[in-house]
Amino acid sequence: MRYGGRLSRIEFTALIDQQANRIRASATALPLYGPAGWGGPRRIGAWGWEDERLAHAGLLFGDPAGGPWVEVITTAGPPMPLLTDLRMAGAGETQGARRAAVRAPRAAPAPQRAGIPVDGVSHPFSHWPDEPLGEAEGRGWLAILDEVPGLLLRASGPAPAELMLTRVGDVEPHLAGTRAQLLAGYDEHGTG
Repeated sequence: MRYGGRLSRIEFTALIDQQANRIRASATALPLYGPAGWGGPRRIGAWGWEDERLAHAGLLFGDPAGGPWVEVITTAGPPMPLLTDLRMAGAGETQGARRAAVRAPRAAPAPQRAGIPVDGVSHPFSHWPDEPLGEAEGRGWLAILDEVPGLLLRASGPAPAELMLTRVGDVEPHLAGTRAQLLAGYDEHGTG
C-alpha cells in the first residue's frame, strides 16, 4: 500500500527483486570482472540495456560513500562513449551539454597509459588519473581497455598498479549486497 506517493516496503522489495531477475537473466551476456582477492563489500554497478540487449554491465567493489572502491564495467561495444558520458556526468554537465560536446575535450585521449592484468595477462589501459566521479563519489580515476567487449574502470583508492582483474562468474553476492544496501536505505528514510 502507498502512503503519500511512497512505495511500501513490500512494493520497494518487489522492484529490487524485479531488477535483480533482469540482471540474473542477462549476467552471462558479457564477461564480468573484478579485482582479484577482493574481500570487501560487493554490489551491482551500472547496468544498461539498448533495445532489450545488454549494452554494459558493472560490478562495484567497496563503498563509494566511505572507503576505497572500484567499479568494473564491461561494455558490449567500445567503452569510449560510456566513458565520455561518465566524465561529463562526474563534472556535473547536463545531458544536453553532453550531446553537444561529444567531440569536446572530455573525449580527448587519456593523458596516461596503465598496464592492468586481466586474467593474468597485462593489458594497456588508457588512464585518466584525477577525475571528478560525481558529487557523492568525489574524485578518483578512470581507465578503459578500448576493445570489444571493452572494460571501463572507475575507482577511488587503489591505484591501477594495485589491481589485477579476474573473471567473476557469480553475480549473487553483488545482488545480495545491493539488496541489503537498498533496504537499509529504505528502512532509514522510509516508513512502510
